[in-house]
Parts: sequence; C-alpha cells; structure tokens
Amino acid sequence: MADSLAPHNPMHPKPIEATAQSAGGASGGGTTIQVPQVLAKYRRILLFAAASLMLTGFISLVLWSSEKPYRSVYAGMAEKDAATVVEMLQKEHIPYRLEGGGTIMVPEDQVYQVRLKLAGQGVTPTGTTGFEIFDQSNEFGLSDFTRKINLQRALQGELARTIEVMPQVSAARVHLVLPKESAFAERDRKATASVMLQLSGGQRLPKKSVMAIQNLVAASVPELDQNDVTVVDASGSLISSSDKEAPMSEGQTIQEYQSRLEQRLEERLTGMLEQIVGEGQAVVRVSADIDREFIDQKNTRYNPDEQVLRSRKSIEEKRSSNGGAALGVPGLASNTPGANPVTADGSVAPQPQDMASRIEDVNNYEISSTSEHRIVPFGSINKLSVAVIVGGAATTGANGEQSFTPKSKEELAGIQTLVERAMGFSEDRGDSVDVQSMPLVDISSPADADALMAAESQSFYMQIARYSLAGLALLLLAWFVLRPLAQRIQESADAQKKTSPALGKINPDQLSDESYARLANMEQVRYNVATDPDRANKVLREWVDPA
Repeated sequence: MADSLAPHNPMHPKPIEATAQSAGGASGGGTTIQVPQVLAKYRRILLFAAASLMLTGFISLVLWSSEKPYRSVYAGMAEKDAATVVEMLQKEHIPYRLEGGGTIMVPEDQVYQVRLKLAGQGVTPTGTTGFEIFDQSNEFGLSDFTRKINLQRALQGELARTIEVMPQVSAARVHLVLPKESAFAERDRKATASVMLQLSGGQRLPKKSVMAIQNLVAASVPELDQNDVTVVDASGSLISSSDKEAPMSEGQTIQEYQSRLEQRLEERLTGMLEQIVGEGQAVVRVSADIDREFIDQKNTRYNPDEQVLRSRKSIEEKRSSNGGAALGVPGLASNTPGANPVTADGSVAPQPQDMASRIEDVNNYEISSTSEHRIVPFGSINKLSVAVIVGGAATTGANGEQSFTPKSKEELAGIQTLVERAMGFSEDRGDSVDVQSMPLVDISSPADADALMAAESQSFYMQIARYSLAGLALLLLAWFVLRPLAQRIQESADAQKKTSPALGKINPDQLSDESYARLANMEQVRYNVATDPDRANKVLREWVDPA
C-alpha cells in the first residue's frame, strides 16, 4: 500500500492522555485501554429515534384531530340496499362507516353529493317506504284494506324522509293513526300522529323546529290538528307541547309539570315581545310556585246579623158566651137559639155576656249561611314571578365606537302591562313582573341559534380534547422516554469525567511495549487524519476498493 496512516516513529513526542480506564494494574503486563466512543454513536441514534417517534406521534394526532365529522346518508336500511350503497361508495372512493341498524355514515360535506349519486343510479333505500310502494305493487287484485295500509305506509315514509333533511335529525320514524270514515258524526274520531327523532351529535332540537315538524305532519294528513302530533326523541323524552294539555297529566311529577308550565309561559311571552322589540331582543324567565298538596275542603258560614223573613202567620180569634143560670119561662121560646129569654111576666130577661179573644203571630226567619266546597288539585299556581330583559337601540359613532341606548320608562311600563295581561297577573296571588332594558347579543341567523350554539360548542370542546390529548401524549413521551435517556447519557458523561482525571497522564514507563505501541499508533492515526484529511480519505478508498 503506497500510503499509510501508520506512524514512522513509534515514540510520539507528546505525552499520551488516557481516554478510558485501564483493564489491569500498573505492573500487569496485559494492560488494555478502551476508548468509549460507542456511547456517542448510540446517543445520536437514540436521539434520532426519539425525535422520529415524537414527529410520527405528532403527525398522527394532527391527522386525527383534523378528521372530518361523519353523518348518516340513510338510516334503517335493509341489508340488500346497504350492500348496494357500500358498493357505490367503494367505486367512487368515498370513505364511509357502517353502524348498527343499517346506518351508513359518510363525511359531512359529502352527504348530499352521495344522496344525489344514489338517486341518479336509481338506488332507493327501502328502510323507509314512500310512494314508490305503488310502483312496486300490482293494483289489480288488492283489497281496499291493503290500499289504505299502503297509503298510510307511504305517508309515514315520505314524512320521515322529509324530516330527516333537517341538519339536527339523523333518523326519524312517523306513525299515523287514520280513523275510518263513518256516516255517523258521533262516531268520527280525530287523526293522530307520533314522531320519534334521533338527533345527531347529541344536539337539542329547538322549540321552533319542533313546532315546524308538528305543522308539517298536520298539513300533510287530512283532519289532523297540530296539537294531536306528539314528538319524542330517541331517549323517550317528550319534546313537543300542546295548548290543550291537562293541568296535571297522569304519571307526571310536580317538577316536570312546573318545568313545562314555566317553559310554556316563557315561549308565549317571548313570542309576543319579539313581535314588538325584534327577534332575539327579548329574554323571558318565569318562576312558578306550584301547590304540591291536594285540598278537599267544605265550609259553611252562618251570619246571625243577616236575617231574612221567610214566612209569617197571624191568627186573631174572639169568642163570646152567655154566663149565669137559666132564665125565663121554660119552653120552646126560651130554648130557641138566638131568641132572647123572657121572664114570667113576658118581658125580656137581661142576658149576661162572656167575651174572649186570642191573637197569634208566627214569623219564620232564614239565617244567612254560606256553604263552600273547595277542591284544589295538585299543581295549582300559588305565585308567578316573571323577569323580562329587552334590548335597546345600538348606535355606532363616527370613530366606530358602539353605544347602547336603553328603552324609556314609558316603553318599559307598556311592556310590563302587556306581560301582566298575557300571564294573567293577580295581585291577590302575589305575582311580580320585572322588566329591564339591557344590551343583548344578537344570535339570530338563518339556522336556529340554539342548534348553532350547541354544534359550535360541541366542535369547540372536541378540538380542545383532541389538542389536549396530543399535548398530553407529547408530555408523556418527553417525561418517560426523553428524560430517562438524557439522564442516562448525562450519568455516562459524568462517570467518564470522574474516571479520566483519576487516571491522569500515563507515564510511558508504566506501560508495556505492546500497550504503548497500540496507544501510540492510535494517537498517530488521529493526528494524521486531523492534519491531512485528503490523504486519509485516499487511504480509506484504497482499503475499500483496492482495484
């Protein structure tokens, strides 16, 4: 080999410093010196591996946190229809998820696109049957009962599909009760309907949307009133209300009745005030004090000072009779009634008179009395307290500063009067109404404000949860992986620093010729590589490829 890195002079003029611990004693002839350069190489590899792991985890968490939400295309599909839809999605390379109950989920921004493609290919899910039932059946040979059932199924399916278009509803089922027509008016029964909704993402359906569903169903079915449409959610909670509800329904608790009463009053008052001050510019809260006891009371009150003459009876009686012994001549003339007795000489004998009289007055009086039978059922209202907040006028100055002007006292007094009339204000009951004018945040939008706030709040909390989880994962990785690795590297470096000074500078006289030659050669190689790197590169190439 032409060039070599081996030293020409084995004795290096400079003193040799130990870079590792000696394997033997000073007097041992087999002393070996090991230079721990492997630690530095493995340290770089471990650091690179940890950094790669952190980067991979961070990218995975970012991709997971930025994943788009999914929404159902159709719910309650038959297995055959679900297989057809999945096949189409696979051909179009559209991501999807399969859930229970024949539900297929796709990214939210592709829901309507997928539905249009399915409709274009003639794929109509039969999970909910619509008017296509008449295209699939032969009308000949069908009984009148079967036709009516098919019509009812078609109405239910079409209404369910229409309701499912709402963004808050992921699935809907409609049940109709269509009574038979009768020639007797007293036998006619009203049609009723029940709607069950499965809301997407745990959202809450606002009152306006519930009323819209009731109106939609009532307008689609003959002889169906809005108050006869019941709407419930998947959890079994009643979310619709009727103005014809009983004061206290059977099976309903006091708390539920109180909550529904307050909610009904708030909705009525809010609807009235928004027609005056504008939509979203009125907030009404009602607190009702409900009687929780059943009272059956009977009272009778008598007033002796108030007497009324009911009847009067007056009797007056006078009697007269002759007294003393019998006078006159015995015979017919003396004993004839009405005849005056005569004496023996024929003159009229004086007749003694006995007079008697009696007067009797009977007055019957009626004493004034008041009878009261009072029955107070559960849930009667003892007191109502109403708080109303209305907005004012917001103006923008020349500098862009916004100012708020509350409503005047006259306007507030007028609003208070309207509220008292609408709620049935009673001073005897102790009702109270408080009306204030304060700035309100306008949350009105084309979409319902409650649904929008619920969706935004849910999305916000999901983002916080995702990024918090990513930060927690990075923190755990740094604490349980990087921190122990750094501690081990630092401990190795500290141990090397403590060992090297203990060795100090090695005296060439203390080493054997073989150990000294090995150290001298290593030092010479380092020196030649540092001073002449080109030559070192050339030698390494010749070692790798001698040709």
